Amino acid sequence: MAKRKALTELHVALTASTQRFKSSMKSASNSMHGFNSAAKRTSGAMAGLKRAIGPLAAAAGVGGLTIAFGKAMKSIDGLAKTADKLGVTTEALAGLQHAANQTGVSTETMNMALQRMTRRVAEAAMGTGEAKGALAELGLDAERLNKMSPDQTFREVAEAMRQVQNPADRVRLAMKLFDSEGVALVNTLRLGSAGIDEMAAEADRLGLSMSRVDAAQVEAANDAIDEMRKAFVGVFQR
Repeated sequence: MAKRKALTELHVALTASTQRFKSSMKSASNSMHGFNSAAKRTSGAMAGLKRAIGPLAAAAGVGGLTIAFGKAMKSIDGLAKTADKLGVTTEALAGLQHAANQTGVSTETMNMALQRMTRRVAEAAMGTGEAKGALAELGLDAERLNKMSPDQTFREVAEAMRQVQNPADRVRLAMKLFDSEGVALVNTLRLGSAGIDEMAAEADRLGLSMSRVDAAQVEAANDAIDEMRKAFVGVFQR
């Protein structure tokens, strides 16, 4: 009796284990089908990429070119997302970033400075905030600036700052308008509106600027690559 009971319990346990095994294998099979489909699509895309950059790859090496290509895509993706956040065109933001880089300022510092300037100008337009007095001292109308895009506002501020002769006053005013990023931007602001326009034109000649439509395609490519990485992780986990 005891032996029959033990055999029955073993049968139940084995049946349950087999069902779980079948279920797991089915899930894994489905994942692999999806992975194979993704791999085929990726293979086709990589073949097209290879045909497009073959001559360059031969000269520079596939490894180095792939790294540079990835960094460029990441940079464009970041440019597009930051431009949307700040309310400027990708072309305008690329021009300001190039002006900043050429005067010793990082892209991240310029992006943060624009964000803080936009907020402080909006506060000044409402009659409050630290930038209110600085804009008045520079002879700028906060309400008018608040109706402009951030890149246009930056040009207006740069042109006004170019007229300030005392270096200490330039630093003080820049701090009021851009917070801690203001000191780093003093040399960029000294370019004035004309100098910033020249930098924007140079960025365009160098191919650093890009339309929002083109940037959106790069964003979509980055999203697809990210999804493919996650698909690899999912397959290996299973």
